Amino acid sequence: MKVAFWSNTRGRSCVTSNLACISVLSTLISSDHQRIIVLENHQNILNLGNALFSQNSGQEVRENKNYQIEYGLSRLLRVIEQGENLSEDIVFRYAEHFLGERLFYLPAGGIRNQDMLEYRLERECIRTIQCLEDYGDLILVDTSAAPLASTRKILQQADLVVVNLSQNRQMLDHFFRNYSAVRKKAFYLIGNYDAESELTRAEVIKQYRIPGNSLGVIPHNVQFSDAVSDGKLIRFLLKNYHCEKQDSNFDFMSSAKEAVSLFQNRLAADG
Repeated sequence: MKVAFWSNTRGRSCVTSNLACISVLSTLISSDHQRIIVLENHQNILNLGNALFSQNSGQEVRENKNYQIEYGLSRLLRVIEQGENLSEDIVFRYAEHFLGERLFYLPAGGIRNQDMLEYRLERECIRTIQCLEDYGDLILVDTSAAPLASTRKILQQADLVVVNLSQNRQMLDHFFRNYSAVRKKAFYLIGNYDAESELTRAEVIKQYRIPGNSLGVIPHNVQFSDAVSDGKLIRFLLKNYHCEKQDSNFDFMSSAKEAVSLFQNRLAADG
């Protein structure tokens, strides 16, 4: 299943950290050996790889033996551009592996800049993602809020679009006025969620007529933010996954796991 994570605004909606959190928790919650593949269609200092893994965070949850100049998404695009078929071996050889080879990240390795990445993705993103579906149970794509052709194509092809919202009335109004096509297949997430805001989850559901089972929240949490910045997200979520009520991270983990449960239920309903 193909899922695009997207926001109508740049830099405010925590798309990358939300996707990273959802992908890790989905892997931990899944009772079967589900394969989740994550990638992005843009280059940024904060990317999925930097959130999931840092050279300083230890390698107990990361399994990657690839040191080729061209790897990850770049390598896969090269194979497709040359008219070859992607094989399971190629896909997983050039991906970074996490959590017992259940979570895979395809970095844009070897692609010099955003313009080159966009040029190649505009031509091949649909075929690439369709090929990835042959080997992954769930394909999660972090898409840019910038008006890129590849983003438009990915949103059109996605089975589900996770719309990342912020607790800002102007930004919420802008989305719900202008993106009716996206809303038809949308699941909503509010990242960096502040329960003290006037725009609570319940209020957003009421004002914008969102089904209650289609809006999850990932609360503001300093330790979570630090873990994302330091490339220790997997370690943070593993450490706190079974935390108890008296733990300072209990409310965060409860809300994040509830968001994943809503997300998974939506996937099951759409699948």
